[in-house]
Amino acid sequence: MDNLSTFELLTLGASIIGVYVKLTQEVGKLKSRVVALEKTETEVKTMLTELLSSVQEIKLLLAEKGIR
Repeated sequence: MDNLSTFELLTLGASIIGVYVKLTQEVGKLKSRVVALEKTETEVKTMLTELLSSVQEIKLLLAEKGIR
C-alpha cells in the first residue's frame, strides 16, 4: 500500500508540473498576441489619422470649387 501511495504522489506531482508548464506556455502565447494586437492597433490609428487628414483636405478642395 505504501508503494502505491508513493506512485500516486509521483503521478500527481508530475501532473501538476505538466499543467504548470502548459499554462505557462499558453500565457506566453497570449502575451505575444496582445503585443501584436497593440502594435496593429497603433498602425490602424495612424492610418485613420492620415485618412482623416486626407478627407479634410478633400472637403476643403470641394468647398473652394463650390465657392467659385
